[in-house]
Parts: sequence; C-alpha cells; structure tokens
Amino acid sequence: MLEKPDFEYLKNIDLNSVLYFSAVMSYKTIFNASVVMNCSAPTVSIMLKRFCSYFPVPLFEREGRCLKPTKYAVELDKMIGETFFNFRYTLTGSEPVRVLDEA
Repeated sequence: MLEKPDFEYLKNIDLNSVLYFSAVMSYKTIFNASVVMNCSAPTVSIMLKRFCSYFPVPLFEREGRCLKPTKYAVELDKMIGETFFNFRYTLTGSEPVRVLDEA
C-alpha cells in the first residue's frame, strides 16, 4: 500500500513521460515512437528527457545519432511494460494478446 510520502513523491512525476519512454524502448527510435504516439519527434524527445531526469543513472548512451538503452533502461522497461500490461488488463477485463519475445 502506498503511504503519504509515496503520494507526495509520485505526484511530481509526469506519468505520461513513462509511456513515451516505453514507446521509444518498444519502437527503437524517437521517430518511430512519435508515429505510434501520434505526435512530433521533438515532443517524444522532450518527454524522454523528462523521464530520464527522474533517475540518478543514465538510461541511454548516444552512439552517433542513435540512442542505445543502458542495461538499467532495459530492466526498467521490462518492469514498466509488465505494469502497463496488467493495468490495461485490469481496465478492460480481457487479457490483450501478448506476443512473447523469445530472442
């Protein structure tokens, strides 16, 4: 159960930025995430930067023009993905079809 300090901390987090992070992780580029999120690439970039600012460790390393997720970001994405999956299931009452990545 969340307690008052948890709510105080979490209310300062832009939860939309979590969704943008997840989109970038799923679709590999800011441009692809912008297409999925139906917004501009600069919007995704701003939201991703905001999300990354909540963490004391880097979530991405720049390789030329590409962003490579750190191991921390990959693990974080797994947790977030599972949370979104469960939340969607709770809201809809029917389990969405899930394709398992066996790579």
